[in-house]
Amino acid sequence: MKVNEFAGLRDQWYALARVEDVHAGAPLRARLFGEEYTLWAPSSGAPVLTEAFCPHRGARLAAGTIQGDRLVCCYHGWEYAPSGLCTRVPQLEPGLPVPPKARTRTWPVVERYGLCWACVGEPSADGPPPWHEADDLGWRVQVDFLEPWAASALRIIDNNLDISHPAFVHRGTFGDPSRPLVANYEIERTATGYRANVPQDVGGVGPQLGDANEGRRYERTQVTELLGPVHTRIRLSYGGAAADYCFYGSATPLDDEHSLYVRVSALAGTEDDQPYSMFWDFSRRVTLEDKVVLEETNPDFPLDITREVHLRCDKVTLEYRRQLARLAASSGDVPDLSASASASASASASAPLPGGAPPDLGQSEGGRSEPAA
Repeated sequence: MKVNEFAGLRDQWYALARVEDVHAGAPLRARLFGEEYTLWAPSSGAPVLTEAFCPHRGARLAAGTIQGDRLVCCYHGWEYAPSGLCTRVPQLEPGLPVPPKARTRTWPVVERYGLCWACVGEPSADGPPPWHEADDLGWRVQVDFLEPWAASALRIIDNNLDISHPAFVHRGTFGDPSRPLVANYEIERTATGYRANVPQDVGGVGPQLGDANEGRRYERTQVTELLGPVHTRIRLSYGGAAADYCFYGSATPLDDEHSLYVRVSALAGTEDDQPYSMFWDFSRRVTLEDKVVLEETNPDFPLDITREVHLRCDKVTLEYRRQLARLAASSGDVPDLSASASASASASASAPLPGGAPPDLGQSEGGRSEPAA
C-alpha cells in the first residue's frame, strides 16, 4: 500500500521543520502527501500551516513576507492573519469590505522536541506521541537531522523497527555479517502500539559513547517501541558501562516515494562523558548506511502479511504490518488484513514461524546476533 492510498495516515502528526527555521522571519514551503503548503510563524503566537497559494491569483505564499502577525502575498500584497482570513487588500477603495472568499485554509501546528509538527487530517491527539526520555527524564535533546530521503515513510519506520538488518547493512560501522542471528526477545503491547526488549552483545559503538576504542564490546538492551504509525522510540541501555541514549524517529510522507526522515536524540550522559560531536559523527555514518538501502526499497508497502516471507526474528516488523492493517481497515482503506492466515515459509538457520506469523504478541525466538542501529 502506498502512503497516498492510506487515508488513516493523514490523521497523524508530522514534523515539517526545525522550530528555529520557522521563527526565522520568512514563510517556508512544506509538503505532505504530494500536496504543497505554507508554514509560517507570526511575530506573536504559534506557527501556522496554511494553503500553498493565494486565492487571488495563485501566487505561492511562501514567496511572500511576514509583517508582524500577517502573511503578505508577494504578488499583490494581500495580507492574511494566522486564522487564514485576509485582513487587508491594498487595491480596495477605502470603506469597501474584503471579499468573504479571500481566505486560506489553515491546520494546527505544535512545537515539540525542537520541531514543528502539523496534522492535515483529524488529529486524535494534541501532538506527536510523548517521549519519556525528553519529557520526564530531562535528558539532553538534540535534533540530529530532518532531511529528504527517496523512500516511503512506511519503509523508513519499518527499518527503524527491524532488528535483523544491522549485521549486513551496518557492516561498515558496528554490524558483523558473521553474527547474523537475533537474540531471544519478546513483544508486549502498549497503549499506543507495542515494544520489544532485545538483549545485545555489540562491538564498534565506542565512538558513539565517547570511547575511542572501536574494538570494545558492550552488553546492552535495546528497547524498540512503536509509538504510533509513523513514530518510533529506540532506547539503548548499557547497565552502567556507558551512558544510555534514546532515538525518537519519525517519517513525514512528502509523497509515495519521498519522505522527510526525522530523528531526535536524547542523551543521558553529560557533554564531558558523552560528547555530542562524537555521538553524532558515528550516528551519521550509521544512518547513511540505512539510506543507501532504503532508497532501493519498493514504495508499495504490503499490509497483507501473506505477500512476504517472515522469520521468527521479524516479529517486530510483522506486528507493524498488523497494526497498519488494522488502521487501514478502520479508515475504510482496505479489508482487515491483520489476521491473514499464513506467510510463506523459508528455509533458514533462523527457522520460519510455523504456519507463517505468530497468532499473538510475546512469543520468543532463538539465536543471537548483532543489534539494530
